[in-house]
Amino acid sequence: MRVCLLLLLATGGTALPAAATPPVAAPAAAPMPAPASVWIGRVVPPYPDGLKSNTGSCVGSGSAPEQICARSIGTLDDAQDRSIKLYAGEFAGREGNSPRWKITDVVPYPKLKRGEYLSVATCQRDGVEDAGLIAIVDTAVADAAAQETFQASRWAVRLDRDSGKFVEVPPASVRCYNEGFGAE
Repeated sequence: MRVCLLLLLATGGTALPAAATPPVAAPAAAPMPAPASVWIGRVVPPYPDGLKSNTGSCVGSGSAPEQICARSIGTLDDAQDRSIKLYAGEFAGREGNSPRWKITDVVPYPKLKRGEYLSVATCQRDGVEDAGLIAIVDTAVADAAAQETFQASRWAVRLDRDSGKFVEVPPASVRCYNEGFGAE
């Protein structure tokens, strides 16, 4: 009798057929990464919330040794290697041979459509190269392999070296190198 009462309570008072089993709890959802405000000021690595960074690039602010990699752009990736955020970092020292970064800004990793690619640190704005640019480019264009650069299509940001923040830039002003150009 006690088992029947527990089953009735577990099912919200609905009687189950004799062969039925109580509902099984849904698997726990993967933890959501912290909002951007939680990341600002954090020094990484280590990366919390089960995240890691698979991709990054130095963004220099001059030619002196301490300026060559004074800032960086990196990805925050989940356990399935999906990039979910982009972060801007300020050099915060080393742990052994590995650099550490104080996060100064975070933006969502953009959703890409078929044929699109996110170009990081290989772009130019109004004809001037800028390692602080990130842009979506459409590689599904006619004769793509023969194009040295692609026009940014829907989204582009630039890491402002002074503030450490990402600022939007007009995609029409950005072209990014075709990283496969000439590789045959």
